[in-house]
Amino acid sequence: MKSIISLLILVLGMASTGAAQQHKCKDCIEWSEDRKLKWSDFKGRANRLSPNAALTDSGMSIGLTCDGKTSAVLVQCFFDRSKSWTKDNESSYLLAHEQLHFDITELFVRKLRKKLAALNNDCEKLSKHIQEYYDKNYKDLVAYQDQYDKESNHSLNKEKQKYWEQKIARELDELRPFASLASN
Repeated sequence: MKSIISLLILVLGMASTGAAQQHKCKDCIEWSEDRKLKWSDFKGRANRLSPNAALTDSGMSIGLTCDGKTSAVLVQCFFDRSKSWTKDNESSYLLAHEQLHFDITELFVRKLRKKLAALNNDCEKLSKHIQEYYDKNYKDLVAYQDQYDKESNHSLNKEKQKYWEQKIARELDELRPFASLASN
């Protein structure tokens, strides 16, 4: 019923060798259209004092390598199992709400990939703007996650929950060309 957004920026700058690196997390799941969350993925310790029934810790990482001529940008969406928790591991309705938090993070990963792709792998432009774009995207992601919880009343408003499920599915589909990890 609540989401924590973790962000990790791995800006490798003007590295002369190597490729963009993925987020390294021992207990993380990359977002996949084919792999939905299960309650067994929520391995964190539930906060018994929280009014929320569950918490999704999802985030994004970004890596950039440039050698002056070519560049590679990798933007990844992940779910941290060790930091995500639930008090109710039976409700499929609640699980769908938590899945949508993860899906929203993927949506904003795609938005960032699209924005970065517009720079046409220009190392100088990428190096100059990557942090600015990332920070703006993060701010927008947090506001969107908050709006989702507010409008759906943390899933209690079933009509609004359904509305958001359809909205996010449509927006993800619109950004399907940016579903791959690399934006180059």
